[in-house]
Amino acid sequence: ACRCSAAMSGQQSNKIEVLWSPNNDGDLATYGSELKLYTVRELEDEGAGIPPTDLKLSPRHYGHRIGSLNSEVRCMPVHQCVAWQPSNTQPHFFAIGQSSGKALLTNLGLDATTPKLKSVLGPRGGRPCTCLAWNPSESHLLAEGLEKARNDSSLIVWDISRASSEPVIASHRSRPGSEQNTSSEDSAKYFDFGHAEVTSAVAWFPNQSNCLVAGMGSRFLRIFDIRDPASQTQPPKAVANHKAIYGLCVDPSSPHQLASYADGGSVYIWDTRQFARPSYSFTRTGSVVRLAWMPTRPGCLSVLLTEAPYLHLIDLPSFTQSPETQVDTADLYMEHLTSLCDRCPYITSKSKPLPRLTGVAWHTKWENIGLTANSEGGVQELQVFDKMPLSWTANESLVYASSKELLAAAPRATEVQMDISAMMKDRVQHGYGFDVSQAMCYEMLHIINTGSFIPIPA
Repeated sequence: ACRCSAAMSGQQSNKIEVLWSPNNDGDLATYGSELKLYTVRELEDEGAGIPPTDLKLSPRHYGHRIGSLNSEVRCMPVHQCVAWQPSNTQPHFFAIGQSSGKALLTNLGLDATTPKLKSVLGPRGGRPCTCLAWNPSESHLLAEGLEKARNDSSLIVWDISRASSEPVIASHRSRPGSEQNTSSEDSAKYFDFGHAEVTSAVAWFPNQSNCLVAGMGSRFLRIFDIRDPASQTQPPKAVANHKAIYGLCVDPSSPHQLASYADGGSVYIWDTRQFARPSYSFTRTGSVVRLAWMPTRPGCLSVLLTEAPYLHLIDLPSFTQSPETQVDTADLYMEHLTSLCDRCPYITSKSKPLPRLTGVAWHTKWENIGLTANSEGGVQELQVFDKMPLSWTANESLVYASSKELLAAAPRATEVQMDISAMMKDRVQHGYGFDVSQAMCYEMLHIINTGSFIPIPA
């Protein structure tokens, strides 16, 4: 899911965002003025060229284009929201939010006979779509956030299994005595909330398929349980009165933890078990553009700031304590920076300004692997390296930890024999220093076997 803002209107038209596929490990997509689909391939040679339609990711990998939208259906540069459906049956199915509020459902599969445009979902009245998010478990549910309207909802959950191939427009709910009753236009609407207020961000909880959190109005975070039919008229499950309503994302490794940001450089961490106030916050220079949790690294949050050529990586502890026993965690947070300046392939000279990053996406399975998009329209593969502790064993082996694995490396037998520590150990085992005559015999045998002379200290 992504957030749209009116502030995007002043940005360059070549600004793009990037997404990893939730279905196929090697697929990715970029979107800006056009939605493009790629699959990752290895380069035979680091200096080998690639077709102009492909995308250079790193010296070892490139993205081969396998699909794109036609000119009749384009992403809007100002209001761009794209969400990739997690589905094994349709691995290349997207929802695209438009400035008119419509959500286009399209399939970019390799089969040319498959129609690309499936259906169109949207509310009555032209108002921009601000965010989109697919349910990670029940992939037929799509949450859409919209700008405010006086007599209509700004948060709508669509059930695309009820949508037809024709445009589906959500009408107002019928009033008693009205001839306009439920129809195919309302059949796709599964849940709606939020009259006369804007929905700026929405995210699903991965461990609770019927719960979602939304940033609404000017300062409300609301958690909804859409299983209850009466929840549309009753108060939400939980509410936090706070200005950090943007960029909502739930930590996949900690189901009770989520992050959001406010206008400026303030980022807030929330625990849904104590939702009245944030559990931690920090502020950085600049305005926050994107928040993203690393799925393969528990408790690691990446923060992207405006005009910054690098990412902020924040390591956060997992909240495993119960709300009654949880202690103040203000001193438990650690931050470190991972700079992309030295590895950026788009820099041709030291005097050229570094391209600012505009988007980041982390792979759900490949450990510490991500993609970054920059202001020049380029996409780069990113790998985060952890600290690697080392330890020598008594038998000359090296033990080290890499990611979640503990590895050991043993030296070759010839290297062990030439090592002075191995020689001294062998000498002691043969009585070196205890019996001079025996030591002299050992030295003679060593000369005969190796042809070299090692003096024995007096």
